[in-house]
Parts: sequence; C-alpha cells; structure tokens
Amino acid sequence: MLQNTPTPIKLQQALYELMWQQSYGRVTIDAICEKAGVKKGSFYHAYPDKAKLALDAFEHFWQTQTRPWLDESFSPCDPPLIRLSNWLSRGLEKTLQCREEHGRIYGCPLFNIGSELSTLEPDVAAKVGEILRHHRHYLITTLRDASVEGSVEIDDAEEVARDVLTLVEGALTQARISNKADPVARLPKSVGRLIGAILPDPSNLTVS
Repeated sequence: MLQNTPTPIKLQQALYELMWQQSYGRVTIDAICEKAGVKKGSFYHAYPDKAKLALDAFEHFWQTQTRPWLDESFSPCDPPLIRLSNWLSRGLEKTLQCREEHGRIYGCPLFNIGSELSTLEPDVAAKVGEILRHHRHYLITTLRDASVEGSVEIDDAEEVARDVLTLVEGALTQARISNKADPVARLPKSVGRLIGAILPDPSNLTVS
C-alpha cells in the first residue's frame, strides 16, 4: 500500500482483501493491522470495531472499483447484448487474473461474505445486499433495453436479472471450489440460454 494512503483506506483495503481470500469470521483485527501496516491503536482511533470497518470497506470498493467496472461493462453506448457479453468476459478475465496472482480462485466477495454474514452481522449483510441491488439494476436496465430492441423476449426483466445473478453466483462458487475457471467461461452460453439469445463474442467486436 502507498505510504501516504490515509489509515482508514489502508484498513479498508486490508480487510476487503482478507475477507475475500479467507472469510469475515476468520479475519482478526491483528491480521488487518498487520496487512495494513498500521498499529492496533490506529485501528481503534479510526474504527470502534471490525463491523464498522467492513461497512466502509464495502462502500469504498463499490465507489472506487465495482461501480466504475460496471459502468464500463454496461456502457449505454453499446447494444444490450454486447453489454452482457462484456460484463461476463470481464468477469472471466478477473477470475483468471485472481488465479494467476494468488494461485486460487476466490470468487465474488459480495456473494461469499453476504451469505456468511446474513445472521452474524446484519448491518454488513444489509450493505452487501444494497450493493448487489445496485449490481442487479445494471442487468435490469440492459435486459429491458434488449427487450425493447427485440433481441430478447422476456416479460419480467427484474425476475430474469435475479435468475442471471443466481446463475453467475453458482458458477463463481463452483470455480472457487474447484479452482478452475471453466464454470465462469461457460457463463455466456448459459446466460444466453436463460434469456433466449446468443451473446456475441466480445473478442470479435469493435465497440465503444
């Protein structure tokens, strides 16, 4: 981490990465401080507990990483099916990059931690749910646009968006368990079957 990074941001980055690679319950404040390179007293000066840190960590990564990534993947300048294809292909790229850098596929931190914390930390679980709803909104808008242009025939974009995210969550979980990217690589065909369309191959496209 950069030396001039504010202490709260260092702690948020450390917790987010540790949660992603392990689990929320296993991550200790000592481990967070060690990874962030800050003293334990600095932790308690910035945060009263791990749960409050987690809330800020998810918000920080939504604003600085996840939201910009989704904005780029789901650019309204692109046709709807290309948006879906870009989203899935970039998800595969992130999965392969994770395995290359860490030797393991960790899946999606939102899915992993959201299921873990549903009863343990309701406030943190609610924040995860909020971010997933934002994520689903991109899908809903894209599916509605696809329906309007006639590239798919669906009667309930919100319901189909939930089904697509469920499919993606399952594939990422399988990839995490097997440490193989195959389930994620099959998602374009699987999602295409679900929505009744053939998704274009983004590698063969020149789009904005």
